[in-house]
Amino acid sequence: MEKIDKKKLGFILKKTYRYLIFFICFIFEIFTLVFISIYLNLTLFTIFKDWTFLVLIPFIFLNLEEIFVWAKNGERSEFSDLVFILFFFFFIFFVTKEFLTSIMGAFSIYLWVGVWELKEYPVINKILIISLITYTIIFIAGIISFYLEEPFFLNTAFAFSFWIILILGFLIFGRKYIIVWRFMSPQYLTLFLYIIGWLVVVFINQYTPINFLDYIYIVLIVVNILVYFSSGVFLDKLLGIKKPRNNELNTIVNEVKKKIAIDGKVKIGYGKYPILNAMAYGPFFDKRIAIIAEDIKNIPEDELKGIVAHELAHTKGNHTLILALITIGDLLFRMFIGLPATMYDYTFGDPRLPFIYFILINIGIYMILYFIVRILEGLADLRAKRSGYKVELAKALYNLESFYATGREFGLNTMLLCEEKITKENQMLDYIDTAKYLNNSMIKPSRISLLSNFLNSHPLTFHRLAAILDNNNSIKPAKEAILPFICLRRSKQRKYGKKFSEVRDIIQKIATKKFKEYFKIESVAQLSEDLKIKENYKLALGREFIFRNLITKEIIIGKLIDIKFQDNVCDPEYYLIQNLKTGKIELLSTSLYSRTKISLNSSYYIDDKTLLLNDIELRSYGTEGNYIFSDCNGKIIRKPINKTKIPYPIEFIESFKGRSIFLKIKGTIHIFKCINVKSSGSNHIILELKADSEPEQEKDTLSICIKDVIIFPERVQLAINKHGKLKDTDLKLLEWLKNHHVKANFYLKKPVNNMEIGFIKNLVYNTAPSGGKGKNSEKDEPAIEITINTIFNQIKQLTLNQLDFINFKCKTGMIQKKSELSIFSKGFYKLFQRLRPEMIIFQ
Repeated sequence: MEKIDKKKLGFILKKTYRYLIFFICFIFEIFTLVFISIYLNLTLFTIFKDWTFLVLIPFIFLNLEEIFVWAKNGERSEFSDLVFILFFFFFIFFVTKEFLTSIMGAFSIYLWVGVWELKEYPVINKILIISLITYTIIFIAGIISFYLEEPFFLNTAFAFSFWIILILGFLIFGRKYIIVWRFMSPQYLTLFLYIIGWLVVVFINQYTPINFLDYIYIVLIVVNILVYFSSGVFLDKLLGIKKPRNNELNTIVNEVKKKIAIDGKVKIGYGKYPILNAMAYGPFFDKRIAIIAEDIKNIPEDELKGIVAHELAHTKGNHTLILALITIGDLLFRMFIGLPATMYDYTFGDPRLPFIYFILINIGIYMILYFIVRILEGLADLRAKRSGYKVELAKALYNLESFYATGREFGLNTMLLCEEKITKENQMLDYIDTAKYLNNSMIKPSRISLLSNFLNSHPLTFHRLAAILDNNNSIKPAKEAILPFICLRRSKQRKYGKKFSEVRDIIQKIATKKFKEYFKIESVAQLSEDLKIKENYKLALGREFIFRNLITKEIIIGKLIDIKFQDNVCDPEYYLIQNLKTGKIELLSTSLYSRTKISLNSSYYIDDKTLLLNDIELRSYGTEGNYIFSDCNGKIIRKPINKTKIPYPIEFIESFKGRSIFLKIKGTIHIFKCINVKSSGSNHIILELKADSEPEQEKDTLSICIKDVIIFPERVQLAINKHGKLKDTDLKLLEWLKNHHVKANFYLKKPVNNMEIGFIKNLVYNTAPSGGKGKNSEKDEPAIEITINTIFNQIKQLTLNQLDFINFKCKTGMIQKKSELSIFSKGFYKLFQRLRPEMIIFQ
């Protein structure tokens, strides 16, 4: 009893400490506002007349409320980070009226917390430190500029921010930090020579009677020409590119040169780094290509030919010269319209255009320039294709995309910055995920993927594959360059999804062949069975769905009977359904059909009414139809399928009876058993719960009304304490996973091999003192080792210190009281419930 009291006392002290922090934050915010108002000589009238202060007011209250929720529950809300960033942004903007200073200040302050919280994640923590230092320098420079009313310091800090990031990354990670960016172009790496050009001009102006500032554009054009002529030697030295010892590479390059029709000499280089990339560079009289890889021998010969063909196509087309001319043209354009040449003008010159407008205009200019660069990439692909290397290049692109699987949208895979190598099992999952991504993106690309390409030098990989493998050559390089813009519209996605159907068949064969050869797999279908992929669909089996073809928009009403597998890594799974309109058994591709869960003859709470779903009628052409509902008076109500978002049926909540419920209370997940479900109206359903682990005679009933909680259906996530300590309730949850043999995802605190999927086989409690002196070696805290049987049928031991969080699926879900949510969280979930009612229940 004494031990329990101490724990309770510790909890009270911790809670008191949190409330003390809340009180300090409240006083500090008020004091800071008063101090700034006095310092800036602001009256109440001028303060409330300032629109930036009026915008700040709600975020002051939201920020304090987030801190109060943390003090009360011991856990921050899901959206507290966003609220803090917005609060600090508007607070700094109210004081400085400077957008860049406010942005950098908000992220700088926020990153102090992020760096501390993610200290157990070595690679991510170091990247955050680089960002923190950079943002802080710009923020401090902005404050100095505000105080002195001189924008020079802010403009200079921002202009040199890229080099701060590059230098810090180089100091922390070494040369490979420069290399690991997937879209790193040689042109980026030569930009810093512009600084030298500016420094030369400033030196001449200061120590000679010659005024070169009036001719800065001409100077930079000369610098650009010098960069072009010296780029071959310069990049070799900068990136550590050396002459390869592999004679096979020379043989391959010479063979491909003949097919590309290159007569002159092309120097071959090799950079040994833990990535896969290649580049063409050097002036027209010193043409070079370089292969960057851990080991060239690990690149299949046919793929290497495809890569070399693409780079030699750049060489054949003199694309490095074209890029140099584009840069010169950009400088001439800026000179004629009077636009600052570079960001360094704001350090060494005296431009009249405000810096923020310069940045916005530059984004527009670079979007146009990157459009031209993407055309050159498309032309290189086209030349390689016409030279007979389309299959080899397509195979290499699939391999490259798989290599960057976890960072494809940003072009950076953090695993490349650590020493640990990816396991064959995780690599296999990356290749499967990439194959599905390429196939699915040709049907319906995500807008995130499309938007991420606006300022990238290469077209999206799935668009490149579509252009390379299209036998009709209907996708020209110019169209390929703007496809991300075109496909932002859903109608255009369907148009090109239909157009790419033949290409998808080809890439499916190429990717499947590559996957099976690389991993020595006989059958993708059997692999899917072995990996227990069907477990992912177990909650959907036996249920009714609206299946919609993503290209034709055809609608099928069916019951999901089973999941079937085929020997296709891009599209391995099929729905086996019973068509409820025709009674026929059909197979539907999971990549080609979306599914919307329905439940015929069930009740739904829609528009504040309880409606019974009687039927679904389809129009003759099968792309539109109506839900047929009836209200409590028997009145028939039709709602169009394409415009109605269907929530979970009321019967779903009623099905909780007799099952385990996962109730989140103040950041802790408790397992309860639902012993009864009472209903006195659609929005007044009461769940009666009892603790699942207590003796029957000691159980107290807990009643919860649905309107007082938010429900995350069919999924549960357990966050592990950052110190690797587990509460009693968390241990019970792990025991529950073990006893019910539930497949779970175990996410680890590292950048590579950071997820294990499988079933808990055993939990080992070591209550003996560890004898260590570390911060986690406490006598009262048992050391726990989790033994799991992975989907690859491997036994793995995991410790708590390794774990970040665990998630799994269940027939009920996780429940959280609305009273424990912040105002901002409630508002977000309310909006999210309207947009995606199939994801949460929030009445």
